[in-house]
Amino acid sequence: MERVLGILSGAIIGSAQLIYLVNTMRKKVRPSVLSWLGWAFLMGTSLVSQIVVKGWQWSLSSILCSTVGCLAIVASALVSRNFSLVVRDWAFLLLGLCCMGIYYWSGDAWVTTVFAILADALLAVPTLMKAWRDPGSERSVAWLLGVVSSVLALVICIGHDPLYFLFPAYLLFLNGWLAWMTRAGSGETAGA
Repeated sequence: MERVLGILSGAIIGSAQLIYLVNTMRKKVRPSVLSWLGWAFLMGTSLVSQIVVKGWQWSLSSILCSTVGCLAIVASALVSRNFSLVVRDWAFLLLGLCCMGIYYWSGDAWVTTVFAILADALLAVPTLMKAWRDPGSERSVAWLLGVVSSVLALVICIGHDPLYFLFPAYLLFLNGWLAWMTRAGSGETAGA
């Protein structure tokens, strides 16, 4: 049953990224390659650290698919020459590289995963602020798919090491908050 839920969780989050990937190729969106590469490094390093220290667990499927999806978006953006490079996006890449360094020097999956989550949360602040001010600009089915994927991953985590619980719980909170804000119409433009 865990395998089925894991594959379903990965497929759901993968479909959200596939939508973005297709929109990138059609030039409907213009991804920041540094942001997506930084996210891939954050999630990928957390994923590798958990697998090395604790072993594979099906709740990691969504993080694996997210990491691969981020790398696919970077590759498609570069190949199609449809990307942006913004100075502030170097922070994404820098934090992703720091996460890799933390794992390399510490070998501690807990420290690495907590750092990855905190860095991701810090990097999510501009998106959260934008969603608060202008909910329509961030409205996407991807947030709801992220919620469903995270719930499935958390169900798999029951009875397993608490380390596996951290990233899906964080992603449930983040995606849920963004889904609520962009659907409820909070912020300065609410009701407008």
